[in-house]
Amino acid sequence: MSENVTLIVATGVQGNSEPERDLNRALEANTLDLLDRTGSVAAFDRRILITNSDFLVDSCTSDNPDVSVERTSENFHFGEFLFDIIKSYDIENLFYIGGGSGPLFSSKDFERVADFLVESSGVLLANNFYSADMIGLSPAQEILNQNSPKKDNELGWLARESGLEPYEMTRSAKTQLDLDTPADLIPLKLSDRANGRLKDHLSMVSSENTKVREILPQFTDQKSRLIIAGRLGASTWSYMEKNAACQIDVISEGRGSYTGASQRGLKSLWLGKTLNDRGPKEFIQAFGKKGSGFFLDTRVLFEFTGEWPSRQDRFFSDLLNPSLIEVDYLRELTRAAIEYSKPVVLGGHSMISGSLYLLTDIAWEMSSPKSANIRPETFKL
Repeated sequence: MSENVTLIVATGVQGNSEPERDLNRALEANTLDLLDRTGSVAAFDRRILITNSDFLVDSCTSDNPDVSVERTSENFHFGEFLFDIIKSYDIENLFYIGGGSGPLFSSKDFERVADFLVESSGVLLANNFYSADMIGLSPAQEILNQNSPKKDNELGWLARESGLEPYEMTRSAKTQLDLDTPADLIPLKLSDRANGRLKDHLSMVSSENTKVREILPQFTDQKSRLIIAGRLGASTWSYMEKNAACQIDVISEGRGSYTGASQRGLKSLWLGKTLNDRGPKEFIQAFGKKGSGFFLDTRVLFEFTGEWPSRQDRFFSDLLNPSLIEVDYLRELTRAAIEYSKPVVLGGHSMISGSLYLLTDIAWEMSSPKSANIRPETFKL
């Protein structure tokens, strides 16, 4: 059993539009913060950064000379690159983390993860087994007999198929928050829980680019009813049921779309068909009228159409900026969300996962509660 763990942080930046640049800077800041917080973890005897960011390469050279940097190219394939690193560095115990994950992790959290991997064998430890953004493998060599995955989200399943016993971190804002779009920065900014370089970057991010601040007081109001549509997981819903005062209606579909479900014909149906049949304006009205606020994971709609808007179009939509969106239906959907009389929040999976955990927590700190946060004790039979 090895006494040490290799840490791999993977951060890719891309795009030149304003929201893409904003997210890129956040990812770079969070990556450097992750390296700062893991530098004191004794069990991480080796740290590797995978990136295409010139800024991160230069920063590591000056500030983290002990970190090995592996620069990626335009034809980057995540799994092939990761497998090559596991082989070339002869990695036994591995903890992998994407550059947008773990903004709320402390050095102590990383120590606990590393210690678990050192003390265990034949295990995987993921923040989300079904769609991993961070995952520990002990031993990492076991996955090399599998086909290399296109994305890190597939690592949990792949490691399980390799015979590793799955463990999962307790789901919370800390473990589920992922900076996947510029809109994901806003709940984190409002929480004031980020530290280091990321906190400095967030100070320059406008919190008025979405309806997040407007919808936040509803979490503490028993008379409010939030409608949440998209790839919402049962654990997130359960957390909100226990910790938020508002009523919640959920339309959950499209889960697993990034791990092969779409190839098996398991696409989102109701949401996509409703958009197709009614058009963007009536779509927003149809679901929005059911409650006092509406969270929509728009990616299930993209999956239904089979043609994804560009990255910058997705980001402009998340930030409620329709004038710069090229795809007609997405521009109209975004405009309808802005014009609707009740707050509508658009985003991706992280907005209705890690961000919902975080918003549920901070609503009680930032809003004047209109209801008591009653948590009945459990009576076991």
